[in-house]
Amino acid sequence: MAPQGLGFLAGGGELGALMRQRDWAATPLGDPSTWPQSLRSALSTCLNSRAVSAIYWGPEFCLLYNEAYRPFLGSRHPWALGRTMQEVWPTLWQSLTTAARQVHETGEGVVAEDQRLLMERDGGLDETFWTYSFAPIRDETGKVAGIFLTALSTTERNLAERRQAFRLSLDERLRDLAAPAPILAEMSRSLGLHLGVGEVAYADVEPDGAFATITQAWTDDGAPRSAALGQNGRHRLDDYGPALVAELRRGRIVAIPDVRQDPRTCATEALAALDRISVAALLDVPLMKAGQMVAILAIHHATPRAWTRGEIALVGEVAARSWDAVERVRAEAALRVSEERLQLALGASGMVGLFDWHIPEDLLYPDERFARVFGVDAARAANGVPHAEFVQAMHPDDRLRVQAAIGRAVETGEPYDVEYRVLQPDGGARWLHVRGRCLRNAAGEPMRFPGTAVDIHARKLAEERQALLSREVDHRAKNALAVVQAALRLTRAPDLPSYVKAITGRVAALARAQTMLANEAWAGADLRAMLAAEMDAFLIRGPEGAPRATLDGPAVALPAGAAQPLAIVAHELATNAMKHGALSTAAGRVTVRWTRDEEPLGTLRLRWAETGGPPILSEPARRGFGSRVLAGVVHGQLGGSLLLTWHETGLVCDISLPLARIAGIPASDLAM
Repeated sequence: MAPQGLGFLAGGGELGALMRQRDWAATPLGDPSTWPQSLRSALSTCLNSRAVSAIYWGPEFCLLYNEAYRPFLGSRHPWALGRTMQEVWPTLWQSLTTAARQVHETGEGVVAEDQRLLMERDGGLDETFWTYSFAPIRDETGKVAGIFLTALSTTERNLAERRQAFRLSLDERLRDLAAPAPILAEMSRSLGLHLGVGEVAYADVEPDGAFATITQAWTDDGAPRSAALGQNGRHRLDDYGPALVAELRRGRIVAIPDVRQDPRTCATEALAALDRISVAALLDVPLMKAGQMVAILAIHHATPRAWTRGEIALVGEVAARSWDAVERVRAEAALRVSEERLQLALGASGMVGLFDWHIPEDLLYPDERFARVFGVDAARAANGVPHAEFVQAMHPDDRLRVQAAIGRAVETGEPYDVEYRVLQPDGGARWLHVRGRCLRNAAGEPMRFPGTAVDIHARKLAEERQALLSREVDHRAKNALAVVQAALRLTRAPDLPSYVKAITGRVAALARAQTMLANEAWAGADLRAMLAAEMDAFLIRGPEGAPRATLDGPAVALPAGAAQPLAIVAHELATNAMKHGALSTAAGRVTVRWTRDEEPLGTLRLRWAETGGPPILSEPARRGFGSRVLAGVVHGQLGGSLLLTWHETGLVCDISLPLARIAGIPASDLAM
């Protein structure tokens, strides 16, 4: 119950009770018992309203408010009760008093829709949007004595719409960029225009952490600033304030509205360095890897500028998304380089190329090198070329023999292994050694005929070196073809580009494992080294410095025969994660952990776990080809156990291998 004479303060919840107990003598409003009836009536309405409501009373615009208004004050409640508008909202004073004085002077209400207001509260600055009305409160003489405020916050909707539009626009512009420099340039330009700042710069930090070099910079007037100073854009970080740089090295975003007022940058030396690059306000975001700062996104403005919490969050998010995009294109570039090296290696072995004859359609799909040998345009080859065109390009003396060999392979399923000449534009002939095999469907019908071709022209011409050259070519061809044939047996794909990509990826995995075995004289291979080599392109890091893939387990020496099959397993899991699983998204992670029984060749237990990828709603209705490859390798070749579990958070693959049994089987019987 309200004290006698204060019945107008009845209700209003906790705020009404607080008003009834408050000592009002220290405020411009004075004792509530002396308040005019017009204020009492308006305040009673305000306190009992569920809408955001407040009263600004008198010439000082003293603030009274209800429970719905209270959350927007933050820690200023209850101090704000009875305080003037200028005391409570110093950053809004100019914006609000114009409308408030208009109400006092004209006696008419004012309505504003989606008005942007910067509200300083709880140690930070927030960008807010409001639809509100100011209505006059008249005293007993009819004069406007106060203002009744009703408001609706539209902040969340406005900020969400603006940020979503910016994100979509930035993603659209970044989508087709395939190199780090254009990605960072577009990110800098977009952020600079969106925030309305003077400069956005990206700097790589040197390994010792003392210097950084500007590698990308955007300015609002196109004039170089940070990038033009120092030695080719190289800056000593501590020149700009050791305390500022220390926070960045700890991985913290630093926002400074006025460098002359902030203790981290107000020292004479720091101000001199900042003045040289025309910086009065800054917002810096560090990129951390393994706990070390490796790059900085720096946003500069030439005059003091308040940074809202929303802007700081947006800059941090954009920096993370851009760095993810950069890491993605770098990983893709690493994969391309790996594939190019494989192609060079295959070329060095004499291999001309690959082909895949689709028998029902009678269309042959060659890779670019195979098509070139037969004089077929690469653009046509991608869509398939009638098989007869390749037969027609053969030397007339060889055609019947080759066609007979093809017929036997299709009819009986025996391997296709022939040597023949291909006519060249200059009238000469090029000798090829071609191998392949006819593949059938479940009904036994011939469907595809994949194969490989090796150039043996030099061997045929150099008769005096025929024996030596034949042995050398045969040796190299067998090694190369054995690897490729294994990949062919394991591979299915809907089209030739996918088929070639799958083959080269699997052959690369086998080649890496073979290299490790060769370096150890085929005595065995280290499990961690094999996994690291296989997942090198995926061991990328996110914006917080955490690796995208983690390897964790004791030292394990794999028997020689297990290295290549396990390399295929790791390659299949990593490729699937990159295409469909955890590594297909920026937030995805892969953890590989393993244990081994105490004996040197005990049971190896390995778990591949994915998180953060596209949600898995249910277990696949049927096993894909990748699952069959894993089962064939783990069960069929290595005699181990395999369990695939599709959690909502990602795929988990558990593998158990009897190392002692594998070590007792000749490597030649286990190798791919």
